[in-house]
Amino acid sequence: MRILILISIGLLLYIIIANLLFKDGALLTMATVEMVRCSHCGMHIPENKSVRSEENFYCSQAHFDEHHKVN
Repeated sequence: MRILILISIGLLLYIIIANLLFKDGALLTMATVEMVRCSHCGMHIPENKSVRSEENFYCSQAHFDEHHKVN
């Protein structure tokens, strides 16, 4: 009987915490970020942190400049 009460309390706490954390899908949307590959060095970075030129992405302004100086 004691085990059932403890399991019930644990389940109730889990449901309450899960509802508070995932309210309006806030954590789910934060976790999904598009990753892109730097055209110069190949490192993968979040798209919103990259430098973009047409369809190419770069991890920094320096790599953008180097790539366009060479090519």
